[in-house]
Amino acid sequence: MVMKNNGKFEGYAGACHQPFPRVFTSSANSVAVYTVLSILSRMKVRVGLEAMLEYLDRYLATVDSHNPELKQAVDKALGIVSVERLYREARK
Repeated sequence: MVMKNNGKFEGYAGACHQPFPRVFTSSANSVAVYTVLSILSRMKVRVGLEAMLEYLDRYLATVDSHNPELKQAVDKALGIVSVERLYREARK
């Protein structure tokens, strides 16, 4: 899903047919998402869940403050996504 200049979100062709996880819409996106998830996973193992969550919160706060347009776009996208459903799909 991407935010267009008109402020509306448009999905990628075929994204609705993509199996879990539905975030790999391009090879660049795949590398970025997988890298971030791998960093968080390794951090959880090496320094613990609480430290990983603290890092996640600080990282997001830093990105939010440096790029409010990105935060606004992501907040808008998350407004139409059910994180509970994403979690249930991941557990299947």
